[in-house]
Amino acid sequence: MNRTSFKAVTLALALGAAGFAAHSASADEGRFYVVPGLQWMDFDADRQSDDELGYNVGVGYGLTDKLSTELTYSRINMSTLAGRDRLRSYRLDLVYALDNTIGKLSPYFVAGLGDTKFDTEKETTMNIGAGLRHRFNDRVEWRAGARTFYGFDDHTYDFGIDTGLIFQLGSAAAAPRVEASAPAPVAAAEADSDGDGVPDSRDACPNTPRNYAVDARGCPIMLEEVARITLNVQFDFDQAVVKPEYFDDIRRVADFLAENENVVATLEGHTDSTGDDAYNQQLSERRAAAVRQVLVERFNVSPARISSVGYGESRPVTTNATSEGRAANRRVESAMTVTLQRPQLRN
Repeated sequence: MNRTSFKAVTLALALGAAGFAAHSASADEGRFYVVPGLQWMDFDADRQSDDELGYNVGVGYGLTDKLSTELTYSRINMSTLAGRDRLRSYRLDLVYALDNTIGKLSPYFVAGLGDTKFDTEKETTMNIGAGLRHRFNDRVEWRAGARTFYGFDDHTYDFGIDTGLIFQLGSAAAAPRVEASAPAPVAAAEADSDGDGVPDSRDACPNTPRNYAVDARGCPIMLEEVARITLNVQFDFDQAVVKPEYFDDIRRVADFLAENENVVATLEGHTDSTGDDAYNQQLSERRAAAVRQVLVERFNVSPARISSVGYGESRPVTTNATSEGRAANRRVESAMTVTLQRPQLRN
């Protein structure tokens, strides 16, 4: 094989192997191994030797799962134009294993330095190559590869193909065991009969409606509201008759009293300033009593919940100097306020 041919073959093998992404499948880190095998050499034309077959014996160590180092001894008997010769070499290589496969074979790279002795000379060499391997089991592997050997002293290029069996020594490193921790005991959920989020053991207000917001004791959170209603019934001059147009207003007061049983209404009667004070006092009382009568008789409000009082002309809301002002002062009015509590609802 000429120099151009074996360079091309070596480059093709290297590029073919480089097409596969590297990751390890076997756990060989920290293991020694031995590699007995055969070595075929196609020597540089300057050596004037036939192609020859010899043997290799190597010892290796796994630096990582992918990378190992090997010390190899090779011996090949040579037939040259000058007669018989012998090649004896030691080389130290780095082997980088890939785990992707071509069928059942996986590629690898190799490179190293060596010391080669012939019967007549000695030289330092560098080698680089690639190959394929097949793993039978955890201990035995077969491989074959091609390399180019460059001689620094004679500037020669030799081409070699080697094959051998790898015997791993020792056991593969066991994957670290990760023991599953026992799940933390789950505390039994405390009973919450009314579903308010406070356990029965701490619930001071059992059977709270589920839509009520509660405090830490399980009791409803109460909100205060102020309810207020006013009444203003106006009268014609010198009259104490309730006009029908005010019945709706009076009915709303009756509804308010029905909804708030603790509220007592006070009806206040008033007049304008026309006439004498004594007459106006009586007229204001009759006006207040007339509105009370509508509440009792028309809207069924209990008489005990309504009182009436007259103030005559003593409490005007506006001036009596105009007809409009006097009309506004002829009135019965009342204002009722109650503070209510209602439970806050959940969002």
